[in-house]
Amino acid sequence: MLKNYLKIAQRNLLRHKGFSFINIFGLTVGLTCCFLIMVFVRHELSYDTFHKKYDRIYRLNYMPKFAGYSAYIGLTPAVASPLLPDYFSEIEKTARVYRSNATIEVKSAQNARPMKFDEDHFFFADSSLINIFTFNFVEGDPRTALKQAYSLIVTEEVARKYFGNAKALGKTVTYEGKHPLTITGVVKSFPDNSHIRIDLLSDYQTMFAIESELVRTNLPQNWVITHSATYVLLRPGKTAGAVNARLPKFLATHADPQIAKDIEYRLQPLDDIHLNSEVEGNPEPTGSITYVYVFLGIGIMTLLIACINFINLSTARSLQRAREVGIRKTLGSEKGQIVVQFMGESLLLSGVALVFAVILITLLFPVLNALTNKNLTWEYLLAHPGLLAVFVAVAVVAGLISGSYPAFFVSRFQPIATLKGSFISGKAKGGAVRQVLLGFQFIASIMLIIGAMVAFRQLRYLMDQPMGFNKDYIVTADIRNEKITNVFATRNDSAYLRLKTFREALMHYPGVEDVTFATQRMGTGAVRRNVVPEGKTPDANLFIGTIGIDFNFTETYGLKLAAGRDLSERYSTDKSAGFLINETGVKMLGWKSNQDALNKTINLEGKHGRIVGVLKDFHGQSLQNPIEGMVFHIEQPLFTQVSVKLFPAGMDKTLAFIGREWDKYFPEKGFDYQFLDQSIADAYAGEQRLSKLITYFAGLAVLISCLGLYGLVSIVTQQRTKEIGIRKVLGASVRSIVQLLSRDFVVLVGISLAIASPLAWYAMDKWLENFAFKTSIAWWIFGLAGVMTIAVTLLTVSFQSIKAALTNPVKSLKTD
Repeated sequence: MLKNYLKIAQRNLLRHKGFSFINIFGLTVGLTCCFLIMVFVRHELSYDTFHKKYDRIYRLNYMPKFAGYSAYIGLTPAVASPLLPDYFSEIEKTARVYRSNATIEVKSAQNARPMKFDEDHFFFADSSLINIFTFNFVEGDPRTALKQAYSLIVTEEVARKYFGNAKALGKTVTYEGKHPLTITGVVKSFPDNSHIRIDLLSDYQTMFAIESELVRTNLPQNWVITHSATYVLLRPGKTAGAVNARLPKFLATHADPQIAKDIEYRLQPLDDIHLNSEVEGNPEPTGSITYVYVFLGIGIMTLLIACINFINLSTARSLQRAREVGIRKTLGSEKGQIVVQFMGESLLLSGVALVFAVILITLLFPVLNALTNKNLTWEYLLAHPGLLAVFVAVAVVAGLISGSYPAFFVSRFQPIATLKGSFISGKAKGGAVRQVLLGFQFIASIMLIIGAMVAFRQLRYLMDQPMGFNKDYIVTADIRNEKITNVFATRNDSAYLRLKTFREALMHYPGVEDVTFATQRMGTGAVRRNVVPEGKTPDANLFIGTIGIDFNFTETYGLKLAAGRDLSERYSTDKSAGFLINETGVKMLGWKSNQDALNKTINLEGKHGRIVGVLKDFHGQSLQNPIEGMVFHIEQPLFTQVSVKLFPAGMDKTLAFIGREWDKYFPEKGFDYQFLDQSIADAYAGEQRLSKLITYFAGLAVLISCLGLYGLVSIVTQQRTKEIGIRKVLGASVRSIVQLLSRDFVVLVGISLAIASPLAWYAMDKWLENFAFKTSIAWWIFGLAGVMTIAVTLLTVSFQSIKAALTNPVKSLKTD
């Protein structure tokens, strides 16, 4: 019996090639899209779960309850970690982890000069981290790898980069040109679904050993400086809630009472870090649970559109198979056997689509990786067989869903009516259900089109909105290095003299317009520090963004004055006691106007001075965030960023010149530069990916819907062949017949637009709430989406309608 069903199913697939192609193509695309998104979603939701104890690991987050702060920070003062296990019986271990951009020197047998590597993922950590995180050691003993000072653990990739195929264990490298570190362990890299990437790991005490006496004595008892990430391992069976409830008492016990009342700690589950982007200070870019849900919804929607195609075409075509069903019932076939036969055909189609989907997935992995900034391959899938099982299950369920309604629909046919031919009429049965399902397709397609247009419009708004400063033709580079500055960026004036000489050398080159220095790269926000304005007391706890700048900073970046004057070397007090503030900062500190702020005194954590000028507001970070209050002051010994403004002509030659000069003045560190406009654009990478994804899926949804509509119109015109022939004999024109066949679809698009518009508006309005600065959802977007859908629908329907209208009516009236 089963063999007979398979033969019949195969025969029907080959007999109706157009119908089979549309269904297989739609299901293939739907399954491919759905599964690629499932892989992405699974990867996003699995962050940090590779750690064996991940369900007991938490990060201690910190929030100062001062003016200007509204979010937790993923960093805490270093003093807290050692005290936690003694105070909380629920805590088994803690570990501090501090990130340091480092230059590593490796001696080479081939070269007299050591090789230099700039490492962005160098960390110092307490040795207890080995027992909290899961490190897979290839060389070395995990029990002793971080027990001694000046020890170093590296990944396999780093070991190969430094030493080739030779064993790395026991070898020595140099940190920042002066501190030898001995490699005591080689580990496998964390997988890319980790919120933190650790390439090199040294012990925390080494960091103190290479620092100044001031740092060694003050950092371990400072409750304000957010220095390290603190990871906590709870004992089995203990909950974070019990610890969170007693953290205020812990602070009151150990910290200064004045400080304790204004700070808050909270444990965050390790596997929650990546998708909780509201926490600041994460070591790597985070994801968004909202985007995960959006991607998942789009994938399911695309698959549903393909399934609806199948259902609509199958129910419409089943009317053509009514006589076949009537004969089978007359010969004794039961209703269940008819259902099994049609369900079998559906599953066979789904199986064929599954095979093609596997091929398509392989080809599209690079596209997915480009869209999501991941590195997903079949290796990842084979390592998670459960995901493959889900994929097969989705294909089977899609086949069952697609085939269930048509199967039960045809099984209800009465054999006598079907054999007489009286069952089929001009308005075929099942039409109401098909209209509803087709309407869902239109609604989904229109929502995706509207979403794509709003996302693109918001992205263009973000990219085109003036930042309030010049960001074009400016390259920035990080000058942090232990020989220039130590881990905590404390430095003497001799380092600034080197920077000043470097600037003078660059300014002699015709391709360089200006050079300036700062403690922070523009467009990335500012370090918030406590400020006490005139008339306030220190317990006001006002925290404001601060950037240390050089005298020509505002000129280089084209910042505009709203009141007062710029900082200048002509005024001897500006270096030690001059401040600039922006307009938002004026309001934040409680002054009535920009003019009112001039000559007001402020105390910036011990640096006393006066406001000499008010800058017009500008966007100090991406437009996802509101403009923050900012203070600027001369801080020459602490510069960490160099900005070079270029003339547009001959930039390649200019950059090559800068690189040569850089090597002369900063041989300790490579010239790793970024164009400022590109680094600002990179802040919107998530929005760019979302816009592209919605656009691609909107196009796929429209394509699948059009193919289904094309097939459906083909079947409907076949069913109405006699009606069309009679109308032509009675004088109907081609235009009137096309209007007749198109009218219902156009009306359905109009109804779908009316339903889709408020749904799309609500969804996109919610998405836009994530931005402090956003575009409006213009009315014409909905009109354009409707016009586009109607145009595509008419093109699809008209092709078959015109073909039917041009058919010789004599042939039409001869059909049975």
